[in-house]
Amino acid sequence: MSKKNRVRLAALFGGFLVALWVINIASAHEGHKHRHAPASAKKLKNPLKADDTTIAAGREIFNNRCASCHGQDGKSKTEIAAAMKTKPTDLTAKEMHGITDGEVFWVVTNGIRQSGMPAFKTKVDTQDRWKVTLYVRRLMGEHAHAEHAGKPADPHAANRPNRGSDQ
Repeated sequence: MSKKNRVRLAALFGGFLVALWVINIASAHEGHKHRHAPASAKKLKNPLKADDTTIAAGREIFNNRCASCHGQDGKSKTEIAAAMKTKPTDLTAKEMHGITDGEVFWVVTNGIRQSGMPAFKTKVDTQDRWKVTLYVRRLMGEHAHAEHAGKPADPHAANRPNRGSDQ
């Protein structure tokens, strides 16, 4: 093989490796297509109860620390998110289902390297990170019952037809 062909082959192989690296970075961080927390994070148990008080506290912290990128609704449709190279995860997406409290807590604590997700280990105390975890799980569709616990019943509910029973 000539020297010219070896240089071409090396350049082609190098380009291929760079392309694989770029594809891996882009796909690993968008849409939470893979889990960023180590397997050991699954075993972490939230010491706090998912109730109105803890979820409301988590919402307040989330809105102050996280909503600029993830949006108050968790859908990541903010001006800051739109300007980011790696888009923040839509916390309401179906890909988020099945992620444990421990995994959410680990990501909040350690961030996601190369994605723009900061680590809050030194910025937010442990109890508050668990509260944020509860609120993120609420955005994911978990703990929905806690949102309504303790609230007065809807006075108009009795006047609405029950669509699931007779139809």
